Amino acid sequence: MLLLLLLFEGLVQCGASLEVKPEAWLSRGPSPGPGRLLLVCHVSGFHPKPVWVMWMRGEQKQRGTQRGDVLPHADGTWYLRVTLDVAAREAAGLSCRVKHSSLGGQDIVIHWGRNSALLTLLCLVVIVTLLVLLVGHSCFKKHSSNQKALAAAVHGPDSPTGADTQGPRTPGHQLYLPQESWIKNRFLKKWKTSLHQLWGR
Repeated sequence: MLLLLLLFEGLVQCGASLEVKPEAWLSRGPSPGPGRLLLVCHVSGFHPKPVWVMWMRGEQKQRGTQRGDVLPHADGTWYLRVTLDVAAREAAGLSCRVKHSSLGGQDIVIHWGRNSALLTLLCLVVIVTLLVLLVGHSCFKKHSSNQKALAAAVHGPDSPTGADTQGPRTPGHQLYLPQESWIKNRFLKKWKTSLHQLWGR
């Protein structure tokens, strides 16, 4: 029994000395009023419980920072929510700084607006790409329609070749077929003449 009690105390002390680094992210809370933002800094999964979280502008602490309660997770780590009510035009340049013993002096600093600016840029790139593809497709369809209309005008029923139902002919066929017929007729004529001469003998 004494052995089990010592083992349990050892596990508790081990758990108490275990350090887990926090994760931090930002979000926007319900609007406090017209032209104002509620900035929220979430810090989660850290152990031990003591943690320092503050909204900053550069190295200056923001006096309006509101710290919530440090709440436990089921795995023994902790969660904290820190907010700042600020005018929307003043949100740029703000950051949330997190200090915790598990970080070894390397504070977590997350800047407000950088992710949203990147997302806005990405959306603009996607929109521009879609517009370029749409315009290109429209131009291609228009070009194809013009080509078909030109082909219909050239090979229409009023054109000399429109009534020809034997299939498409190339310009080469139209130029060389009469010449080929004339050569064949001349060859046949000479051949017949030669035959008559032979039989006449």
